[in-house]
Amino acid sequence: MTSLSTSSSRSESHQHHKSLKPQNLQNPIRLAFLGGSKSGKTTIISKLTLGSYRETYYPTNQITPILFNYVPESIQAKEILINSNLEVGHNINLSHILKNKKNVGSFVKNNQYYHINESKDEITPILVELIDTPSFNPQKVVPYLEESLYTNLDKEILHNLANEPRRPVSTNPLLVASGASELNGNVNGYFFVYSAIPSYNPPSYETQANELPNNHTFKLLPTIKDALNDAWEEYNTFKRDWAKGEESDIFSFKFAFKNILNSGKSKSTELIDQLYENSSNSPPIWIICTQSKNELASSQLIEDGKKLSNQWKCGFVAIDNVHDDVDIILSLMIRDILQKQKLK
Repeated sequence: MTSLSTSSSRSESHQHHKSLKPQNLQNPIRLAFLGGSKSGKTTIISKLTLGSYRETYYPTNQITPILFNYVPESIQAKEILINSNLEVGHNINLSHILKNKKNVGSFVKNNQYYHINESKDEITPILVELIDTPSFNPQKVVPYLEESLYTNLDKEILHNLANEPRRPVSTNPLLVASGASELNGNVNGYFFVYSAIPSYNPPSYETQANELPNNHTFKLLPTIKDALNDAWEEYNTFKRDWAKGEESDIFSFKFAFKNILNSGKSKSTELIDQLYENSSNSPPIWIICTQSKNELASSQLIEDGKKLSNQWKCGFVAIDNVHDDVDIILSLMIRDILQKQKLK
């Protein structure tokens, strides 16, 4: 059994891993970070990619993707990707897929993203793209766009080919079907980030002692979840209709007419409907509570995050960028992605 925690424990073989090539060079794992202002999204990404971060707060104004080779540096992060069985501590709540022992027992060690050399107890580097996003603003966020606002697409080509550079826009879509956008349907997972610190300002006279400000990062999470659910429902409908359109182009009229007479509906169309009929086609979500060891952190906020993850059946982890090796969040997400793909 593997005991998971976020305590610091560096791997001495990190330099050796740098000489290895990622197995998924043509298929990076793309992970988006969503959350409110000062939730800690950029800080997490900086520590994962650079090993450090700036203490001065600079708001993120545009979507920023960062591509890097992920090598688990903590023992815990490595064991998550190697061992089949998981046992978690109080700061981690596994998703319903990883909690299911039957699912976990079917974990595939050698997969499309990395290879495990059991004799040397090492993992090949994993190519990961981390997507930083501006602070979530419900007034400026559009859940889904069929076509990106950043580019003009060629009239005859709609498959991610654009004919001019992106233009600045005031609307931030969570998911884009066609066009140049980092937040497209190829995102493999989402991190919802909030802070364990209730407020940086003293409460006003009108505010109750235990009441969070209306704009607190934790209060934004349900709004983000609802918007993302709507976005993926629309996107799955778009993909289903697109697939049906391709089907009508591929099959001859005679073949299609024969199927209509026999069953009233072609088998391939039925399979398409089954594939996109529910929201399970959306990527995994993990809730991250940051600044968990800060002297101003609220234990109640951490517990609230766990309760929310149970309600959504998603993963939860509480971390502290100052004291912890935050790479554990990537291993947990990658493990979740692999398990969900295998179930499909």
